[in-house]
Amino acid sequence: MKKTSILMAALAFSAGLFAQTPDSLLRRQLELERDFNPSLLDADKINSLPALREPVVQKANTNYSSWAGRITPPLEIALPRPADIMTEIPYSLKKGYLSFQAGNYANLDGAFGYRLVEQAKHNLAFTFLHNSTNGNISYAQDSDPAGNTAHFMDNLGKLAYRYDADAMLLDMKVSYLHALFNYYGNTFGQDRYFDNENQRLGVFNARLGLQSKESDRLNYRGSLDFSNFSTKFGYTVNGEPIRGNQLNAMAGFDKPFRDINTKIGVDGSLFTTFYQGDFDNYFLVNASPYIQFGEWSRSARLGADILFQDADKTRIRVAPNVKLHFGLTDQTSLYANIHGGFQNNTFLEMMNESRYFLSYTTVKPAFSIVDIDGGVKIGEMNGFRFDIFGGFRKTDDEHFLVHHGQEVIGGDVQGNFREVLSPVYGSLSHSHIGGLFQSNIWAPLDLSLRLKKNFYDVTDMTIYGVQVADPKAYNKPGLEIELTGSLEVNENLHFSMNYYFASDRWSYYEGQNREMDDISDLNLWAAYRISDAISFSVKANNMMNQQYDLWYGHPAQGFSLMGGFTFLF
Repeated sequence: MKKTSILMAALAFSAGLFAQTPDSLLRRQLELERDFNPSLLDADKINSLPALREPVVQKANTNYSSWAGRITPPLEIALPRPADIMTEIPYSLKKGYLSFQAGNYANLDGAFGYRLVEQAKHNLAFTFLHNSTNGNISYAQDSDPAGNTAHFMDNLGKLAYRYDADAMLLDMKVSYLHALFNYYGNTFGQDRYFDNENQRLGVFNARLGLQSKESDRLNYRGSLDFSNFSTKFGYTVNGEPIRGNQLNAMAGFDKPFRDINTKIGVDGSLFTTFYQGDFDNYFLVNASPYIQFGEWSRSARLGADILFQDADKTRIRVAPNVKLHFGLTDQTSLYANIHGGFQNNTFLEMMNESRYFLSYTTVKPAFSIVDIDGGVKIGEMNGFRFDIFGGFRKTDDEHFLVHHGQEVIGGDVQGNFREVLSPVYGSLSHSHIGGLFQSNIWAPLDLSLRLKKNFYDVTDMTIYGVQVADPKAYNKPGLEIELTGSLEVNENLHFSMNYYFASDRWSYYEGQNREMDDISDLNLWAAYRISDAISFSVKANNMMNQQYDLWYGHPAQGFSLMGGFTFLF
């Protein structure tokens, strides 16, 4: 039943087109493209792993396949797609770029961008991204049929404007995502319920942001983010589609005293959804007072989040919000972050986690009582950097995506078999330890190695009303190893590589825990500059042609090879 109030409806309407949800699907898409600054290899890009929360460090300049290195698998079926601009490429005065790459599995990757206005105070740029695949995927399990065609297509257009005034910065962005995909999951010999019908997801997104220039007087910042979304169908192919709006409004103020690094402030936010249909709307208000102080070698931000949530039930919570940094030497420091709060798990956020989840299912919000991570960064040795880290998180109503399979309507009555993912819930305690080691003792070569060991404890999990005897942290790896490297042979020729390994992965199907195959994924990339305007690149993903699942019954692509060009104008 909807819980939308007249006041909230008015607020969403007044926000209009000037908003974009920070945790929405489009945010993840847009983050892959920085503010347009074309360079020779600006669009010669391929999937990169997202920055990990622990620790926050500068990653080696490398690109690799999209399915490697995520605890939660990506939206796409292991497709290449644009990633961050290669930071070592010098700034280009050219205003536009065009990039296109193609490969097996019918993989296509295209990008276009142009700076329409570029002045001292005004900047207006347009970008368009295309990613698609339409190839046959082999299932990791023995089944008949042994595979299926996995279709995926994303078209994303964005128009961004930035105004740099004397006292403040103004940002406006408008974008639209048109996505098509099929539910390609394994049916284990059952009839396909969605029968490879293409689902459609459309997301219109708008954002307005305002921020004052840093000063020793009162500083302010604020934003309005709005997303309107719709699908082609919902619980059934002929059923009512899913439609709605999502709004996030934020405002913050801080007042320095003594010096600019010591300040007291408060941030406030309002996050809500308005669904059409039989969905519970979501409402969250957060007030975050804090005090910040420190100097160049040490700093502390002490605060708390005061949260009021109205979703499946009404809750008021208080969570810590603390960041600490202490410099031991010029290049060695200790750091710690202590946080907590709600995971909203709205429709767009779940689509960001996996497009293959049963979209008409309302996913419960989760609450982390505490979320701690910290470590020590060591950079005293020339050419080497070490980051030893660890952490602990305690979460109620944590969700895990498992193969939906045969529905249980009631008692022993069996329903349809759905080739999608469904959430199951449990209380999760997650601790981890690890290290990141980076080296650039020889300037053209950068290497980094990341090791992470995860420990999970899951309790209070029921599936179809049955208590799970030995619940696991489904689809979360126990051990992760990531090796990355980049080599600049000369100013025209560049190489990069990535190897990712993940083991101790589990899922749940037909009343049993199912151990999933390890991920062992090697990826290589090369780019050669022909002139100031043209370059060519080739990239190979899953070089060892390993077969493994992203989610149980949802396999990744095997070996894929793509080649293409970038043209600056």
